[in-house]
Amino acid sequence: MGKKVMNRLLSVAAPLAASLLFVACTPPEAGDPDTPQPADPELTQPDAPDTEQPGDQTTTQINLTAEGRDFFIDGEDEANPDLVVQQGDTVEVTLCVTGGNHDWVVDEFAIATEQIGEDSPCSTVEFVADQVGEFEYYCSVGNHREQGMYGTLVVE
Repeated sequence: MGKKVMNRLLSVAAPLAASLLFVACTPPEAGDPDTPQPADPELTQPDAPDTEQPGDQTTTQINLTAEGRDFFIDGEDEANPDLVVQQGDTVEVTLCVTGGNHDWVVDEFAIATEQIGEDSPCSTVEFVADQVGEFEYYCSVGNHREQGMYGTLVVE
């Protein structure tokens, strides 16, 4: 190739190469559909566990005291009250006694606290309220149930 032809090619190719280099190094304009955009950080970060999603299981704590032939919710005067929980809740019942021996039983959920007395004054049982309805809770010690030591667990 002659020197004249080479100079001619360089005079045409050099501006073209500079234009391509300029286009390649220029940052893309926001919103240009043909230009890859940075990833949305909310979509690329791992999900953090949500502690309060609707439908999440809730733990309901019930503190009962067995006194005489009655159950009481701590701080209330009503004997053998209705215990109301929501379906799907994890229910934690703690029974404490002030004298004698007692337990807390719900047959439909196959749950019972330990039979406790003054030497071991409290027992806790936990279950999932997976059935809707009204269920009898009672003390299974001796004839306590027959003497009125029972109430209703309501699962809504």
